[in-house]
Amino acid sequence: MKFAIKLIAPIMTSCLALFATPAAAEHHEVAATQGHIDANPKALGEMFKLPMDEEIHMLNMIKLKDKAEYPEGSEFAKKDWTGAQAYAEYRRHAGPIVARLGGSTHYTGLPQVTLIGPEGEQWDSIFIIYYPNVTVLQALFEDPEYQKHAFHRKAGVADSRLIRMVPAPTPKQ
Repeated sequence: MKFAIKLIAPIMTSCLALFATPAAAEHHEVAATQGHIDANPKALGEMFKLPMDEEIHMLNMIKLKDKAEYPEGSEFAKKDWTGAQAYAEYRRHAGPIVARLGGSTHYTGLPQVTLIGPEGEQWDSIFIIYYPNVTVLQALFEDPEYQKHAFHRKAGVADSRLIRMVPAPTPKQ
């Protein structure tokens, strides 16, 4: 329990930093959006009440902007990228860092139609990333190389969901 308590404050700070503008990259500030982009502090608190040492799977549901939103005059604004291009740049850098830390992408899908759910709700990408434990997720958020490129996510994403999951027990027959 002491281990979990020691980790909560730094992990919350790291998780909030994941979706905020990286401090080391002032010129990478990204315009505010209407969707769910930044981590919810209340949900982070709930996450840290859960076991910290079990494997986790993060369900990611992503809706991309038509046009990436980088600050005017930045090197990336001049590229006139789509949200998909900005998000691809984010994943290009984040993927190897996740792998280096022991995580991996388990599934990536391109949604076609929502049969049950709000009419008109559409996602551009859904994927599940495995992490051996929450400490690995924290290490990702704190990684300087990751922080250097996380602003591409905010530039390209219009709306998202990030849901922590664990494997369900196999039902007894």
